[in-house]
Amino acid sequence: MLKLKPGRTLLALSLLSPLSHAADTPAAAGHYLTLYAAPGVPQDDDPYTWSTAGGKQLTKGVTKADGRAYVKGEEGEDTYILKTVSMRWQLKVPAACWQGAPDAFQQCMQLAKTTSRYDEEQEARKLAEQQKEVKMQARIAAYAVQARANDDDLAWLGRLPSNWTLESYGKRLLGIGDKVAGQISKALKDGGPDARQFVCRAPAEYGPVPDQATVEAWMALPGDVRKLRAGPAWDALVAAGEKGNWMARLELYYTLSSVNVHALSLLEQYRIVQLMEWLHKKQVGGLYGYFSAGIPVTPGNLPSATWRKQNQASLYAAMLGSYEDQSSLGSTLQTDPDPALADAGRRMLACAKAAMPQRY
Repeated sequence: MLKLKPGRTLLALSLLSPLSHAADTPAAAGHYLTLYAAPGVPQDDDPYTWSTAGGKQLTKGVTKADGRAYVKGEEGEDTYILKTVSMRWQLKVPAACWQGAPDAFQQCMQLAKTTSRYDEEQEARKLAEQQKEVKMQARIAAYAVQARANDDDLAWLGRLPSNWTLESYGKRLLGIGDKVAGQISKALKDGGPDARQFVCRAPAEYGPVPDQATVEAWMALPGDVRKLRAGPAWDALVAAGEKGNWMARLELYYTLSSVNVHALSLLEQYRIVQLMEWLHKKQVGGLYGYFSAGIPVTPGNLPSATWRKQNQASLYAAMLGSYEDQSSLGSTLQTDPDPALADAGRRMLACAKAAMPQRY
């Protein structure tokens, strides 16, 4: 019997030849191994696989009542892996071993390594963490070079700190988010703004919009093209943002924020923070609309079931000049039984379409 770690499933070679079990023996020549849950106690009904060291699966099944698992050889291979739900055995089986009787096979094969599946998972997790750390260190090193140069597309937002990490990004992002969420919460304390008081304002009434045509051209592009963050349209959008176009800066924020944070460079993460801080300082409605989408769908302060907190937060953003929220809320309000609210909804829709005809 091959001795394994105490308390683990035991592995032994059956002394029974495959030929003596003709009724349940596979056609290919091979041998049976017997698994034991404890000394003298066969491990029955245990799923197993038998593969080459390279991963080619040769047999699989469930151990029989007496713990037997059928295995067979592969030409040119001498190292095999036997796996069960909880264990993994690496076995050295020279080609000559397959030619003899079961008792000779038992003496011929050698147990090279035994590990539990738990140990394997722990090793894999440890390796993944090490690889993650190596990648992070590479990102930090790349950021240090970029910070010194400060010559990326959005360098006009300001200098970069010499040190910046993913943890720094999360902390700074949460700080701004808390300010925005607090402002929304305060505005909704007494039910939020009254949609009937909506007044349409053109983009220029909220702030400078130089090179607005380039912003509108960017909005007209398909979503897949905007995700690339490269090309003449992107360059023109960046240039408009540098000149102070608030809608361009909002679009830059939307574009970067739509990317998975782990796919962004540390530099890009910092630029997102800078854009957020600028948008918050200027009270740009689109930033508040971005946050309102994350508010839980819960009952609001108004009696109407239609007006949940998410609706009220979206209305707050619309009143600040978020054309996206004006469009979405306008579609809802235009059919409201209250004529005044229905009229406000139609005005919101018209306002959003006039401001961003390429999008609505």
